[in-house]
Order: sequence, then structure tokens, then C-alpha cells
Amino acid sequence: MEALVIRTLYNNQDWRAPCKEPYGDPLCYYCLGNKLGLEIRPPSPRCNPCDGECGEQDLCKLHRWGCYPSGLQWGQRIKLGMRVFFVFREVHKNKPRLYTLWGKTTIKTIDPFPGTGGYYFIHFDQFKPAPRNTWRTHLTAAQIVGKPFGNGIYRYIPSDIAQRLDKMIPGS
Repeated sequence: MEALVIRTLYNNQDWRAPCKEPYGDPLCYYCLGNKLGLEIRPPSPRCNPCDGECGEQDLCKLHRWGCYPSGLQWGQRIKLGMRVFFVFREVHKNKPRLYTLWGKTTIKTIDPFPGTGGYYFIHFDQFKPAPRNTWRTHLTAAQIVGKPFGNGIYRYIPSDIAQRLDKMIPGS
């Protein structure tokens, strides 16, 4: 069965709460000023904790992820029990795009109707980020999705890549 890779933003509260001191954490770079044109409200200058809004703030508390943009539904390829891997884009100026694999879980339910903010959510089995010392860093898009990641925040991957990712990181 194919799997799903979701590209999140980095969250220094293990994806359970707003980031602490986002302007002091270089990994929060992509949120500041919304440099990538994301569907988030970026933090205001010098806030602590972050006063912006993004789905990452409660991913590991509510165990859900919305289909973006608001109102768009997940397609027929999403399946109950599908494995899901989470990565974030590393901050490297003037270097190739690299990613960190930080967690994994499986899909528990799929919302048939829109929820908060008009988003259709997939809900995950409870999970925690892998311990930071086990995160797999400096991965290329080819290693995690088999080709350039491109635009968007999720990609379907074939089972052979999913098996490799599954072995790379501890978790559910």
C-alpha cells in the first residue's frame, strides 16, 4: 500500500503548542514573514510564544491534518490505515533543499465534512515525534518522495520508499 509524506513547518514545542521565541529559533525561519506564501498567519515581531496560526501548533495534540487549501477534500487515494511520515524543510541558505524526518503514524479516520476553518481533516492514531536524537536529517526529496517535492505540502509515495522511511525512524 502506498503511504503519505506530509511536509510540515518546524515546531519547537514538538508540534503540540505554539513555538517559543520563534524569532530566536533559526528553524522557524520559514514562518517569519511567511516567506513561502503558506496558508498560515505568521508570528508578529518579538512574540513569545508565537501568536501566529498554523496547523502545526496542535498536530501532535489533536492528531489531525487539514487538506489545504480550505474547502479542498482529500482524494480517493487516502485510505484508513495508510502510513504517514512527517518531514520539515531544513534551513540551509545557498544549499540544496534538505529535509528532516521527525515522525510517523497511520490514518485513523477521514472527515467526510469540513471542520474548523472549512478544512477536511484526516485524523491519525496517537503519536509523538520521534526523540530528536533519532530524527533523520539531511534527506533529499528523492530519498523521501522519489522525485522533487515541488509545491504543496503532501505527497503519496510507493510502498518501497515507505518501507525505507519506516526503518529510518522509530515510532508507531
